[in-house]
Amino acid sequence: MTLEPLCLGALPPELFDNIFFALDTIRDLAKFVVTARFVHNRFKARRQTILFHVLQKELGYTLPDARFLFVFPYSDPGDAARYHNWIHVMTGAYLDMLGRSGDQAFRGDPGPPTPKELTALCRTLHLINSITDIYATVQLTSFDKAGGGETPATTPPSRLERRRIMRAFYRRQIVSNAWASTRRPAHWDDDDSHAFSNTSTENGQDLGLFAAFDPWDMQQIDHVNCFILRLCRALVLRAAEMEAEISPSQFGNLHAHLDHLVRYLRAHRAVAEAAVADLQSGNPLPHDERLEREYVNRYELLPLLSCWQTHRSQEFPDPVRDRQEQDGLPMDPENVGDGPGQVPYGWSDALRGRHIHWYGEGLRGIPWLPPCPTTEKSWAHTSVIECWRRYGFALWDRKRVEALKRLSWFQALQTGFVLDFCS
Repeated sequence: MTLEPLCLGALPPELFDNIFFALDTIRDLAKFVVTARFVHNRFKARRQTILFHVLQKELGYTLPDARFLFVFPYSDPGDAARYHNWIHVMTGAYLDMLGRSGDQAFRGDPGPPTPKELTALCRTLHLINSITDIYATVQLTSFDKAGGGETPATTPPSRLERRRIMRAFYRRQIVSNAWASTRRPAHWDDDDSHAFSNTSTENGQDLGLFAAFDPWDMQQIDHVNCFILRLCRALVLRAAEMEAEISPSQFGNLHAHLDHLVRYLRAHRAVAEAAVADLQSGNPLPHDERLEREYVNRYELLPLLSCWQTHRSQEFPDPVRDRQEQDGLPMDPENVGDGPGQVPYGWSDALRGRHIHWYGEGLRGIPWLPPCPTTEKSWAHTSVIECWRRYGFALWDRKRVEALKRLSWFQALQTGFVLDFCS
């Protein structure tokens, strides 16, 4: 009796599909597809189903953000009334996709993507993976220089950590598309604040974009925004040294569009490597007054700044969140941890488990807290908060956060430091 050799190509198509479905990332899928012609042929026959299945596995709870970004292109604030209305309408769509609309007609699952959407999702994921790899490399190298080698501080990112970082970059791009810094004058008004910051329906106003996010989500967006801003600063400084000056408008595009930034990093490798090394060093970048005035101040994301948050608290209060904050109510400890959808440990730890509606640089001046007694104490408070933001504490699992707090660089970042530092 003659036995035919066993091989993957001899498997029934249904069983062969299970091999595709077992893959966890689009990168692994791409490598597998080119291993043999019969693998490629089977992939072509089931391309849309296989791609979407693997995308769902890789993105997990980030998939709604990725799909919303596809239908939420870069804005045009030129027609103010139309622009603000569009932000409010799309906020409703985003809340619906996230399952947070509270509408009985909720259609959270938009169904399988079209071929055009699927192609766009894969391209954007490739960009997000690229910048996530750079972010993780910079941070872990910095943690190693801080003395965290061979501790949980420098282990490769867990699956959940990577997803947190990826989702923060998706959401940061959503905020950038909404703000459209390269197409608007360098000012803002109440309608802008309403379109972004209103998180309550109790005042009868339409919800703004940030209603899609919890405060710790905003902090995660702020973490990666700090990174992109520092990276763009470093690129400008290094490019000038290498006689490849980046203009203010070019800086604006690098800062506003992730695809522009990733393409620049690939096309200018010497500049990119020098800039990344600057971020890894842990040293502050040299201050350049022209860089701050003509580049950063013109194109930064104003809705993330403390002045914006102060205006929100005065003009668009959120009675539920503000009451929780002023009464010092604790978050549910059962909802704090490393699981999907939980409050990240790094956020809860910095605030001693208390509900806070501020984030980023806004944490320096929470109005319900007593002010720092001296200027020196105020500057020190600002410094430790900036350190916490720069190194992404609300993005990491508990084990890494606890390991980092034992390092000399981060000894001031102990439990509750945001609230207790000036007391």
